[in-house]
Amino acid sequence: MKILIISDGRPGHYNQSVGIVSHIKNAEFYLIEVKFSSKWRDNLLRVLMRLVGWMPMPEGFIVRLLNMALSQESASDILTCEDYDIILSTGSSVAPINLLLGKLIDAYTVVCTRPSPLGIAYFDLAILPQHHWPRINRKNVCKTLGVPNLITPEDIEQRRKQLQSKLNLPDKSRIGVLLGGEDRYFTITPATASKLLDTLLKVCGKIDGQIALTTSRRTPQVVEELVYSRLDVDNRCVILQLASRIYPQSQRKFANIPDPVASIFAISDIVIVTEDSFSMVCEAASSGRKVIILDVDRKSRRRPRRHRTYDSIMQSPPPFPPVDGGVGGVVKCNIDNLEEMLLKVAYEEVNGKALRDAKKAANAIIQMLSNQKHFAK
Repeated sequence: MKILIISDGRPGHYNQSVGIVSHIKNAEFYLIEVKFSSKWRDNLLRVLMRLVGWMPMPEGFIVRLLNMALSQESASDILTCEDYDIILSTGSSVAPINLLLGKLIDAYTVVCTRPSPLGIAYFDLAILPQHHWPRINRKNVCKTLGVPNLITPEDIEQRRKQLQSKLNLPDKSRIGVLLGGEDRYFTITPATASKLLDTLLKVCGKIDGQIALTTSRRTPQVVEELVYSRLDVDNRCVILQLASRIYPQSQRKFANIPDPVASIFAISDIVIVTEDSFSMVCEAASSGRKVIILDVDRKSRRRPRRHRTYDSIMQSPPPFPPVDGGVGGVVKCNIDNLEEMLLKVAYEEVNGKALRDAKKAANAIIQMLSNQKHFAK
């Protein structure tokens, strides 16, 4: 099976696509990152394919559309593709390219998350997280709770064994923190960040624990400055990965450790992830670790749709016995209750359950091909 991944260059979208393909045995996959000649042409192609994507199209028309929308290099890369069984993409901008190339080379088209404004009707398979599920059941939809990703408990455990030796870490409990930041619903204020750091250090003192923390590109700079000033000088922080990379960090913090998110999962017993990042929550829930989703500061009273997915994840089979405030495995709390929640979950046993959306999506692709094996496209 040959799979072509069309990428928009965004790491989160890359992780979703590659995470799915990694669960398909004997699959060869190739990746092309595409760039558009201009933003308005990107938008024009999205709207155009929304209107006419259902139609059979002459080869020459498809070629002209791709040459119109894409940079010269990207158009050349796409138009030399052939003999692929499946085209897979994640993200709204690359969905029209997926659909056009599928028509051109007669390949199955698979899209991960709902592309706007194109929608999912014209694709052979759409892999949708819960907050994108259609109200009416569709045959071309694979329903996942969260978004697929590269994280699995097995890989995390293997990485743990490697890092334990490589980093010469003591046998202590560790709290991992994935700190997000700004979006249209949420922010993290210095006051919230300061209280988070106070709580982490206080709990580490009580359980003789350590901290491993990473920020994101959306973390406000003032919050990063606060994190750096508090944790870079504290021996209890063993990994400090700041997304801005503008601070002179000490060598013992392993600031440039490869794949910091997976590494933090690997060495941590508990993972705190802020509610603003849906993809980070899904990765944490896929790790098999104990997960606390931390409420942060709201910009709007409106409750984002992703929170319905958080509720479902917390009600799914837990990776450890339930504690007050959640069904288990993944729990949610605010900054005022974080100390209490950390101390409650610190001593619970893990039984190995985890979110496995990438595996479910891969199985849906395999089933799609199996259902069509006696029929020509």
